Amino acid sequence: MVNINPDPLYCDFNYGYYSKKQFNILLKNNNNKINRPYIYYYNENNDIVQITEVSKNSNLKNFDDVIKLGKLTKFHSANIQPLNLTK
Repeated sequence: MVNINPDPLYCDFNYGYYSKKQFNILLKNNNNKINRPYIYYYNENNDIVQITEVSKNSNLKNFDDVIKLGKLTKFHSANIQPLNLTK
């Protein structure tokens, strides 16, 4: 059975990852476009987390410094500047 969620920002069991090395590539790689390297999703605890990659793969290791952030539930935003996520 397929779960069809009407919310276009909903993601179905995607995992979030963060790599400082990958983030530095995102900062430099704008190809004359508006660069939005600060990418945020909600995790299962409804916290906003910054990610550099999303995958259905639960064990992604494209960069040697990658940190697995767990399951993501919904896209939040992609920004030019970082969000202030202090609580």
